[in-house]
Amino acid sequence: MFLCYVCKAHHKSSALLCQHLRLHHGLYPGKTLRLKCGQPGCCSSFCTYSGFKKHLVHFHRDVALTTSAKNVDSQDEVGEPSTSQAMRTDSPTTTQLSVDNNLVLNMCGPVVAQLQASGVAESTVQAMVGSMEELVNDIHRQAKEAVLSCTSEIQGTDLEKKVEKCFDQLKNPFSSLNTRVKRQKFFEEKWEIVEPVEYVLGVRFDVRRDPTTGVYSQVPVTDKFVYTPILGTLKSMFKNTELCESFLQAKHHEEGVYKDICDGSYFKSNILFSQKKHALQIQLYFDEFETANPLGSKKGIHKLGCIYFVLRNLPPKYNSVLMNIHVVALFHSQDLKTYGFDDILKPLVDDLKILETQGIQVPFSDLPLHGSVIQVTGDNLGLHGLFGFVESFSATYFCRFCLTSKVESQSVFTEDDPGMIFRTKEIHAEHCAALQDNPMLGSTFGVKKTCLLNTLNFFHTSDNYAVDIMHDLLEGVVQYELKLTFQYLVSHKYLSLESLSQRVQSFNYGYIERKNRPSGLKMDDSSKDLGLNAIQSWCLVRNAPLIFGDVLERDNCYWNLLLLLIQIVNVVFSPIVTNGMTYYLKHLIKDHHKLFKSLFSQKRLIPKHHFMLHYPRCIRKIGPLLHVWCMRFEAKHNFFKRSVKNFKNITKTLVKQHQRQLAYHWENFDFQRFEFGPVKKKTVDSLEGGEVLSAVFHVNAYWEVSTTNWVKNYGTEYQIGMFVCTGTNMEIPIFRKVTNIIIHDEQAFILTCRVDTLYFDDHFNAYCINEREDSFSVLPIKELIYHRPYDKQFSNEMCDKTYIVPHCHIV
Repeated sequence: MFLCYVCKAHHKSSALLCQHLRLHHGLYPGKTLRLKCGQPGCCSSFCTYSGFKKHLVHFHRDVALTTSAKNVDSQDEVGEPSTSQAMRTDSPTTTQLSVDNNLVLNMCGPVVAQLQASGVAESTVQAMVGSMEELVNDIHRQAKEAVLSCTSEIQGTDLEKKVEKCFDQLKNPFSSLNTRVKRQKFFEEKWEIVEPVEYVLGVRFDVRRDPTTGVYSQVPVTDKFVYTPILGTLKSMFKNTELCESFLQAKHHEEGVYKDICDGSYFKSNILFSQKKHALQIQLYFDEFETANPLGSKKGIHKLGCIYFVLRNLPPKYNSVLMNIHVVALFHSQDLKTYGFDDILKPLVDDLKILETQGIQVPFSDLPLHGSVIQVTGDNLGLHGLFGFVESFSATYFCRFCLTSKVESQSVFTEDDPGMIFRTKEIHAEHCAALQDNPMLGSTFGVKKTCLLNTLNFFHTSDNYAVDIMHDLLEGVVQYELKLTFQYLVSHKYLSLESLSQRVQSFNYGYIERKNRPSGLKMDDSSKDLGLNAIQSWCLVRNAPLIFGDVLERDNCYWNLLLLLIQIVNVVFSPIVTNGMTYYLKHLIKDHHKLFKSLFSQKRLIPKHHFMLHYPRCIRKIGPLLHVWCMRFEAKHNFFKRSVKNFKNITKTLVKQHQRQLAYHWENFDFQRFEFGPVKKKTVDSLEGGEVLSAVFHVNAYWEVSTTNWVKNYGTEYQIGMFVCTGTNMEIPIFRKVTNIIIHDEQAFILTCRVDTLYFDDHFNAYCINEREDSFSVLPIKELIYHRPYDKQFSNEMCDKTYIVPHCHIV
């Protein structure tokens, strides 16, 4: 008997086990398929069913045969006939031949769904299904003829009729999927897909040329947008048992420590979220993106706007998975300029009001769950447009948090400034009322119009504290100041421009940053950036002290400006922030801005510098800002950019394709995203530090454990030789080196040795360490406080010191 690693059920053959994994657990072939061997003591993992079957037959056949024999013996002992006896006693005239066509259809359907989910054009899917239908018909006919020709002795008997009847009962599964309507009906019944709804915005007249006559004429064009009912999406989400379990997990709160949005003061002061334990916390996101070539002639024509949402009740590691970012609405950017946000937001707001007042039914609760919007995130331009603020950041009042003017922003560097006035519900209402009284006003204190989201009971735009640290820092302030620093190094003859570029390109960033290294620097004076994307910018600014620290004297004021910025970035990008750190951040920002104005008196602080002033208060309101940044949402755009095959009714086509992919992945998805490399069996005593392993696992020295060179947990890869942070001691991080990776009881453990943190070098912004091959310990990967591993690195100094560059401020 072969054991299923998911439900622990036994199966007589490897083929039956594979069929069980496909049909009962939705594990279909694909890039994300990971099959684990469920046999006792085996931790092998496979990406294909063929490799999985070969492993079972070659390595576990004896166990399966032994188990089957025991089952036969036990049946004989209680007087039940064995399978072979039953076959001998049954006569040909009494044998019942049955065919389960639904079983075969359920095996073929997900194959077609996987093809659709991969972004293949519908015409290609149609051609493939048609070819498979013909192929199965040919195989069916040949099999029938072969069976009847080999059994000539049964011609004219009842058995021949039964064999023919059996073949006639076999239906071609692809015949039920050979049209788009049939496929849609099958997938809707199988997965209950939440279908998008089209809404009409208006009718306009467009001038078009008749291809036959060549005459230009005005034709009516109906402008539409697509909305996916958010209530239906929420209900479908809670059909997944693993999601329900994660949703109900208790969150541990620690006073003065911010780990998630529920630790912030806004959550505690909100009537809905603070009083209803499991109220649904919906975080919306708005952005626009190009589906065509952004440098081509179609730029802007096929530009789309989108609204996504995530459920903040789930842990952040779940919301980083792209399939947990759900589509709410998709529309043309040109329609947004013509009709505005109100018509597009109306069906969403109507559903949210139902959620606030009536709630939705979920499997784990007898009472309905209520919910509302907890925050709205996006880039600065998108949020200003959505909330009704001015979309020009050269305007006098360009900030959505306060009423600081453009001139005052060059001298006001803290929220403690007595002249700073924050936007509130009352002040915002006064500005909107002034616009209604005098429609000729373009804006009042940076407000152009009200936002439909303000009609909700438990949300107001003045209470939205989500900031865009990706665009503010990584694609804004960081690149601006790195460029100024590099220009200073070149102008003061510390380095030539060629030497500077060579250092950036040749520096060893380590295995972890191998894909994030800067591809090149744009050093011209015509822009304020270096031509890098956000993740490249983050990689460069963290490693810049090691790359260039050797050419600059310590306490150089221009270098200190960059070090201040790096400290700010480390605090802002920390997954855990203390209350004290927010006040420390406030002083860092103040000192940084003052130093910038003193060193670059001819340069102006950009608006993104001003937004940084509000970061400390925003952290105290909604927790770590890393959980509201745009990085993962922008990665979601890639699905739509990749899926565009034609531009006819593009919004409906893309959303329908997305919903089918989502339904397929919901059945195929495993929340425990745990992968590992090839496994080797080793005895405990053969491993360095094996005595610690023996004590933790409660096994003897001769026990065999499964080791591997790498493991991935929720997309984060750990390898032997990397370093992890396990905590702090007197505000100094405790690092440990990974010496081995153990797979035990379907969990990953790292065997680590001691690393001494000697000191923190301010000039290089790195911890100097000393590796030691003693003091071993075993740690479960899923219990690491800081999940990101580190590589050891070296400066360009002529010394052999080893450094670790921090990703964030470590508490």
